[in-house]
Amino acid sequence: MGYSRRTVLGLLGASVGLGAVGAARHSSLAQSEVSEQQPTTSEAARQTNGGESGTAGDGTPSALSRRTEDVMDELSWFAGEYDDAIAALRDSADDVLAAVSDHGVTIQLSDTVVERLDGETDRPRLDRGWPYDIWWDEGQRRWRYVDVAWQDPTDEVTDETPLSASAVADIRARTDAFVDTFAAELDPHFSGLAAEESFATATVDTIAEFNRRGDIAMVVAGLVRLYEHYEALSSAAYVDDSLSDDPIRNRLAGYLSAPAPTNTPALFEVEYWGRSGDTHRAFVYGDSVGGARRGELYDGEPLATIDGSTGDAGGIRLQDAVSELSVSADRVDRCYVLVNEWDRPDSGYYSAELTSQPIFVQRYESAAAASDVYERLLDRTDISEAAADVTLGAADPDAWMPLRFPHQGQPWSAVMRQTERHLLVAGVARRPFEQRETEVPSTRWTAPLELSWLWTTTA
Repeated sequence: MGYSRRTVLGLLGASVGLGAVGAARHSSLAQSEVSEQQPTTSEAARQTNGGESGTAGDGTPSALSRRTEDVMDELSWFAGEYDDAIAALRDSADDVLAAVSDHGVTIQLSDTVVERLDGETDRPRLDRGWPYDIWWDEGQRRWRYVDVAWQDPTDEVTDETPLSASAVADIRARTDAFVDTFAAELDPHFSGLAAEESFATATVDTIAEFNRRGDIAMVVAGLVRLYEHYEALSSAAYVDDSLSDDPIRNRLAGYLSAPAPTNTPALFEVEYWGRSGDTHRAFVYGDSVGGARRGELYDGEPLATIDGSTGDAGGIRLQDAVSELSVSADRVDRCYVLVNEWDRPDSGYYSAELTSQPIFVQRYESAAAASDVYERLLDRTDISEAAADVTLGAADPDAWMPLRFPHQGQPWSAVMRQTERHLLVAGVARRPFEQRETEVPSTRWTAPLELSWLWTTTA
């Protein structure tokens, strides 16, 4: 296709049972913007097809507008805040590891305790819904493999409790701080807050209970459990598998998808640009997509090209194709989306081989600013309404205006609409609408878009 591609998925089921997929990806797109144009298009055309506010009729934003806002907000978070959030989470996990290590080295071990920990006399388990022991399945002595310099065993153990009250309090404070960090930095973008809170509370409570009993082996086992858990959470494997920003498998997949279930899996390719220069590019898909299908997507680069089967565009990028419709005045951010039907093409499993349709979103400071941009585009002499009957989406399907616009000296076609402070452009292709008609429903050009949030209902 004329653009470099790279592997984006693989190595599933990596260390600690946590697969490693994806990596942060930031692009360096040079995007041209629209210059000022003098009004020439008739006011009648604007009233028929433009200036739609996207409200529900009572002054509240429509469902389509709200969903579009969710998409842009989530992409903005990935572009501007994700890296700092992951760094904060790792730092907090490292704080727990430091506390376990600092307090673990103070525990006095006897020969009898070591025999218990090594499984030579018995294999104690922590209870209270915590079915965990301290050995590998092969019988290895797990407690000896954590990065804690346990004391050498001695027959003179003088402490009645393995840990001081202040040590237990410190460990509890560090695990609580991790939960607070997860809540502040990653929730609700990623799930897992409730599980982390439950783990921290139950684990430290159990350690405190065995500490009061003076059961050294069980306190050590609890510290091992803490150490292994937070060591895994601070690893690159966990981030890549559960908190990845490429591919993205969080709530953004739901925001991008049609509300009604579909039989065809959707693969989204996105590229976001904020006004401050923050950018992010990624594949996006739902957690319901199985590992086998994910593994089939390889050697791909999100939005490297516009879909060839629909637009007959070869190596032309969507970002370039819509440059004449890109207006930066009063714009907050913009994103480019390719909606793919994630089927199994005969020629391979590259994203460029999938049946796709593009969407271009521009978000402005207000509905009035978006309306002004809409009118400015229609007032240009090189942009005109296409003589085609196109209905698109579930919310006000007739609100879309089919138009022709220039790109590289050729006429291109697309549909455009305003919804509140967003300007949406879809179906961008060199092929005119009158040549896209088909009597076979499964091959209609709008089919991929039906997998997207453009099919959000008005309810």
